Amino acid sequence: MNQNPIAEAVIRLAAPVVESLGLVIWGVEIAQSGRMVVRLFVDVPSDGRNPHAVAEELTAAAQDAADGAEPALPSASIDQCEEISRHLGLALEVEDIIPQAYVLEVSTPGFNRLFFSTEQMRPYVGDMVEARMQAAYAPRADMAPRRAWRGRLEAVEADAFLLAPAGITPEGEVLPEAVEPVRLPWDMTRRVARVHVFRAPEKPGRPGGGGRRKERRETRAASPAPAGRDAPRQPRKNDALDDDVASALKG
Repeated sequence: MNQNPIAEAVIRLAAPVVESLGLVIWGVEIAQSGRMVVRLFVDVPSDGRNPHAVAEELTAAAQDAADGAEPALPSASIDQCEEISRHLGLALEVEDIIPQAYVLEVSTPGFNRLFFSTEQMRPYVGDMVEARMQAAYAPRADMAPRRAWRGRLEAVEADAFLLAPAGITPEGEVLPEAVEPVRLPWDMTRRVARVHVFRAPEKPGRPGGGGRRKERRETRAASPAPAGRDAPRQPRKNDALDDDVASALKG
């Protein structure tokens, strides 16, 4: 089943309530593993701020979360996500555009945000990014094909992006590979997400402690909104729907 029409319908139905709350739609992900999962990501508008400043705020907020402090990042609230979920869920049921059982999720993009266009990637140049390809892909003839490329984002083009391949050690150190940056065409990717390397304080008494931190790798790099705020999952189809509410919406 073609999922693009479903994503387009979700955006169309969600837009009025999202905009009424002063938020913007970041993207829609359709996941199929047993029951279909429809994920809507909402975010706060940039309000014309420098995109690099927004990216720095995201990094600082992630560090706050790793240190156990409340992240100071402007974000949609849980209540807002729940309100969007209620309105969108009813609208999807009334229009009946998804002909199978599904689960609806509404959340913020989080620290390890999933990208839905190259334009969304521009503020994150310099950050770690993981790109999962549709099939094993070799950017150059002298390179072995890979199904996933991970590294620092070097540049963003209209239809591709440059990645400097790098790995992450168990201790959280970023180790660049001894290869030139690779160009990855957007239309050959399956899933592209930011990878944040969290830092945790050194244990007291260890050599070199003195405020130094060791990094902890986020193992769910491509998971939706791992540090965002999620509304509770709402199973749809097969679930009882208030007939009066449905009738009112149809009217």
